[in-house]
Amino acid sequence: MGEAIDFMEHVYNEYLAKADKAIDFEISIDETETVTAPEAHFFVAEELRRRGVTVQSLAPRFCGEFQKGIDYIGDIIQFEKELHEHAEIAKYFGYKLSIHSGSDKFSVFPIIGKYTEGLLHIKTAGTNWLEAIRVIAQVNPDLYRRMHVYAQEHFEETLKYYHVTPDLDSVVPLDETSDADLPTYMDHDASRQLFHVTYGILLTAKSSESGADLFRTEFFTTLMNNENAYRSALVKHIGRHLDLLGL
Repeated sequence: MGEAIDFMEHVYNEYLAKADKAIDFEISIDETETVTAPEAHFFVAEELRRRGVTVQSLAPRFCGEFQKGIDYIGDIIQFEKELHEHAEIAKYFGYKLSIHSGSDKFSVFPIIGKYTEGLLHIKTAGTNWLEAIRVIAQVNPDLYRRMHVYAQEHFEETLKYYHVTPDLDSVVPLDETSDADLPTYMDHDASRQLFHVTYGILLTAKSSESGADLFRTEFFTTLMNNENAYRSALVKHIGRHLDLLGL
């Protein structure tokens, strides 16, 4: 713990304190083997305060599982108890409570909104990507099918970087799905996680023969040509996040 806090202080003093513009500084203590106890959260925050390190947000590790692209997995009653304690600590020190992999956690959003009272940070980039995939499925089914196959072929590579447990056998085979039903893949937990964790692989995939992008150019061209559809999808999906958070 001591070396980690020393490093936080070093980064703050060497990069943020010397910056010529305001930069948010978030501390992440969620990539650990164990749940963050409130006492540990308070200790880190107090030690940083004592050293003159100002943070805008801090991310503890909560009980249960915050897997990518799907709802919360775990004991909601226990989560509420712990979330309340962490939110009070964040308020005491004056920073936002950060919820990592927090998008799509609809079952616990009302709890998060209740106790953080708007003093929170939830990342939504991953779920924005999934809504983009939904639009691709709607307007360019051929591209969607090719991306889906490639994602399945390369899924195992992503497990070095992500903790996800999708049952890929539960995903309906592509050859049994009509073009009109392709968007429903983004309503299924396993296929959502399949696409969530392979986004980097998909956007950087190259042809072995020409070196050209396999998907990236067509993906972004399709999105730009269907900007209104994508905007509407985001308004609906992120709007649901905001409503349940009470924002």
